[in-house]
Amino acid sequence: MLTRIMNATRMLRTQGPSYTARYAGQRLLRPLSTRLTELRYERRFGIRTRGKIQMHSLGIRDPDAIWYEPTSYPGFFNAMRHVVVRGGFVDYGCGLGRAVVAAAALPFARIIGVEHSPQLARRARENVTAARRIRCRNIEVVCANALDWRVPDDLTVFHFYNPFVQQTLRAVVAEIARSLRQTPRRAWIVFACPWGMEPLMRSGQLIPHHWQQRTVDEIWPWYPAVPEDPDSNRYRVYALDSTRAGPAAAPPGAERPG
Repeated sequence: MLTRIMNATRMLRTQGPSYTARYAGQRLLRPLSTRLTELRYERRFGIRTRGKIQMHSLGIRDPDAIWYEPTSYPGFFNAMRHVVVRGGFVDYGCGLGRAVVAAAALPFARIIGVEHSPQLARRARENVTAARRIRCRNIEVVCANALDWRVPDDLTVFHFYNPFVQQTLRAVVAEIARSLRQTPRRAWIVFACPWGMEPLMRSGQLIPHHWQQRTVDEIWPWYPAVPEDPDSNRYRVYALDSTRAGPAAAPPGAERPG
């Protein structure tokens, strides 16, 4: 209780009464609103994907792996407004298949879920089989470590609900870049809570800066923006175009501008 009072006092002092009141109201209403929204979508699609599952309980000891927790349905659909729905969609760390089924409500040519845990992959396939009111039936759930999975060259939307970090994330982004370089195309990376992704994009080492056309954020419904943590509570959508030529290389022996 004392910690909550101290946090509220600090927020009131740093963010002001308007933000503090809005945050407090959302903290009270968010659990009920989120639960009702999830139930509505779960009934609509005829699936069960709610809950939180730790990786160690599934026998996954990978230090880069994050626990399973499904994305927000409204947050997902709001983020998908910023992509062109065509070609293929992949969800990394698809868990019980929520994002896979939600994406299938859109007219993608095909949809893939990549999941490390055999138990979760099996349950995701059960949800895909049971899913109703979807438009794309060409759905595959692949049980594999994302490190070892090769990106097909027809995929255009890459979805991450922050499934892994560090070297795994870096290797997966490098594999996406390989595919985009091999088969140049427009593509979108849709990333939730991009704490690890944003530094990779800013560096331009894996995804060149000249591919990066536009970046847009979608704050999750009922989650206020946090000014001191601009990578939380949101989807960040990166619009890419690997058909764009990069800066011309300087000829051999040419002097660099001082």
